[in-house]
Amino acid sequence: MLQPALRPAHTTAARWMGVALVVAFLGVYALTLDTGLQPYELRGGDLITHQYAQVQARPSNAPGYPLYTLGGWLWFHGWRALLRLSDRLPNPIPILSSYSTLWAILALWLLYHIQRRLAAAPDRPGGNWPVAWLVTAFFGVTYFFWYYATTTEQYSSAVAQTLAIVYLYLLWRERPRRLSLLYLLAFLCGLSLAHMLTVALIVPPLVAAVLWQAPWLLRSPRALAGSIIAALLPLASYLYVYWRGAAHPEWWGAGEWRSAQEWFWAFVSTAQGREELAWGFEPGRAFFGNGFPQTIWQELSLPLLLAGLAGLLYLDRRLRLVIGGTLGLYLVFCWAYRYGNWFQVVLPAYPLILLGVAPLADHLARAAQRLAPPRLAHWLILGSLAVALVWRAQASLPAADSRCRPEDTALDRAARLLNEPLPAQAGLFAAVDDALALTYLTQIWGMRSDLTVVSSPQAARWLREGRPLFATWDATPALLAELPGEPAVTLQSAGAEWVALAPAGAGPVSPPATPVGQELLPGLTLAGYTTSPAPTGAPVVSTTPPALDVLLFWRLASGAWPDGVAISVRPMRSGVAVTGAAGEIIQQDRPRPVHGLWSGAPAAHPTTVADGYRLPLPKPLPEGADGF
Repeated sequence: MLQPALRPAHTTAARWMGVALVVAFLGVYALTLDTGLQPYELRGGDLITHQYAQVQARPSNAPGYPLYTLGGWLWFHGWRALLRLSDRLPNPIPILSSYSTLWAILALWLLYHIQRRLAAAPDRPGGNWPVAWLVTAFFGVTYFFWYYATTTEQYSSAVAQTLAIVYLYLLWRERPRRLSLLYLLAFLCGLSLAHMLTVALIVPPLVAAVLWQAPWLLRSPRALAGSIIAALLPLASYLYVYWRGAAHPEWWGAGEWRSAQEWFWAFVSTAQGREELAWGFEPGRAFFGNGFPQTIWQELSLPLLLAGLAGLLYLDRRLRLVIGGTLGLYLVFCWAYRYGNWFQVVLPAYPLILLGVAPLADHLARAAQRLAPPRLAHWLILGSLAVALVWRAQASLPAADSRCRPEDTALDRAARLLNEPLPAQAGLFAAVDDALALTYLTQIWGMRSDLTVVSSPQAARWLREGRPLFATWDATPALLAELPGEPAVTLQSAGAEWVALAPAGAGPVSPPATPVGQELLPGLTLAGYTTSPAPTGAPVVSTTPPALDVLLFWRLASGAWPDGVAISVRPMRSGVAVTGAAGEIIQQDRPRPVHGLWSGAPAAHPTTVADGYRLPLPKPLPEGADGF
């Protein structure tokens, strides 16, 4: 059986091909890096949780991922400072996603070099690097790894951590008396306690293999104490989780806690996760469904899955114990909980299986030397792996490419809303999806960070304090319904989509740019209007169809809108309505001002009402348009 080489020499070709592998996948992942969000992604989940955590240095989802999050915080703010070369804010999403790419590249580097070590021999000190290169590249383009390498999730770091444990174990087994390697190995294993807990499934078989080779460690107080301290050291990072959580109770999420200590213990003990696990164990339920292990042979293909498992038999017994024991624990874990639906958390199983391909390929090539031309089997193996690589890459690309997806529309409207001329330090109220998007843009992207998204109770307080408050026109009725007992408010359009709420009697936010003063009906005067190109939503979107924003100013002698009078706004050219590309008349109709929400002034006295419209046009201003 093949044994891992003790000291593999790094040949020039193998070393430079490793560099080429890293450079190639940096390019692949950069070209498919996530650049936007779908609406459902703002509503919760690991992806959006990690983004907020890494930007604001707050605890991530339980148990907090403290060290991973702090690394992401340094990564994000370091790169953003370098990229912010002008007043334009860089898109934070690819910066945050590239943190996952960093871990993915490290994982691929480790996988490549582990395979080289496993297939090294006296006549090939650099290992079978062509096979190692193709197998590593194949894993790099499997769908799940590719997707998690280009989006803001933690799974690529779990793969890197698992492979780092295997790599460090191979180094330690060459020098078992070197306690510094043992302590570092213990630290990496303990790091799972402050990161992704399922990584710890490798620890029991690893400990068994270490003690199998070096039973004298049990008789060494120094080695035992040092290993235990190193393994528990990452737990100190939870002091940071407590400190940040205690300082920001608004981050605690759903639940009732009487103190920061009570919240902290519920959080780090992953109470929600344990509840989800508790109901999962039903041994009689079908296992081979949509999840682990079915996703493994779908991802790796059945031939490579079988080749990897068969190749593990050519490793020495202790290494088989580490890898095979870990895969077995993954299998039991996924069978017991969620019936195999935890394919994300066992993503390290994929490269562990592929570690057997290089030893098997080496064995087959040597065995075939007596039956065929010396290098024929070797080239057949390389050709087969190259075909598998091309197949897997083209199959994964459509779903794994997260760059500029058409469905990434979660931030489009919110960006246009923030491009409206809102005053500083204003409060914003909107429907749930808009509120989530506005919060993201103000807190993560940094657009109009002076603005605050408020709930209805907070909006009531802002009204009482006389602070500027705005609601989207479609959310205004809901806000008014949730303000029982509040003083009467005046509604004014502030642009085409915002409604300004203020105490009774307040006038428009701004005067008209073009005064008119034309009385249309007794007591109803068009005081003037303001026109401006509709905001595009930049820098989030740049393909918004051109439109014209029109703000009309009505002067009402009695403070009430006349009964039976509606509003129709149309751009005109020489007294004829402007039409769109299909010949339709461009217009907007309302029963009364402010998107139909105006119900009259609280007191019967003259008042001016701002009334906003957005007209979609072939151009921001049609050539020859001379009125409305």
